[in-house]
Amino acid sequence: LQLKVGPNKSQNIQNAINHIRTAVGEKGARIVALPECFNSPYGTQFFGEYAETIPNGETSQSLASIAKELGIYVIGGTIPEKSLDDDKLYNTCTVWSPEGSLMATYRKIHLFDIDIPGGITFKESDVLSAGNSLTVIPIEGRKIGIGICYDMRFSELSRLYRNMGCDMLIYPGAFNMKTGPLHWELLARALSLIHI
Repeated sequence: LQLKVGPNKSQNIQNAINHIRTAVGEKGARIVALPECFNSPYGTQFFGEYAETIPNGETSQSLASIAKELGIYVIGGTIPEKSLDDDKLYNTCTVWSPEGSLMATYRKIHLFDIDIPGGITFKESDVLSAGNSLTVIPIEGRKIGIGICYDMRFSELSRLYRNMGCDMLIYPGAFNMKTGPLHWELLARALSLIHI
């Protein structure tokens, strides 16, 4: 799903739930994937305010509930996670089973730091910590590898997942209009070379 995000976290979560219902009810979806930072505006100044623990936070509880109610898998995009273990913030994807159980989490490994002179400066590493482990989830006889947004620029991650037997990779993302078009144009050229 692609979702518009506003300043109200509860409204953002409800918007995601409404779209999940539509995807299942009208399209028959069995797996629904949400975008990066679907419960929070995408900006380092917001991550601390919108962060919550997993699986006890408002967002996690809502995703668990809708997954169970509809009997579907939910790949929960990402949320700013406040870790109870080390008190750090992570950009984290959660995956929920049709029973409403937390199947897995993945913390973004490659943080997006950019400084274009006279353009845009954005540094996730100012507030977020990087994850350090891969996540493979089994869904209906298939293995799915999880990454997040900027992780896709690092082909080693994809190769590791393929070596682990993954059939599909899902990378929830959020892109700005300054760097996004360049990012996608480069990836499209790289992918076209692979298929030659």
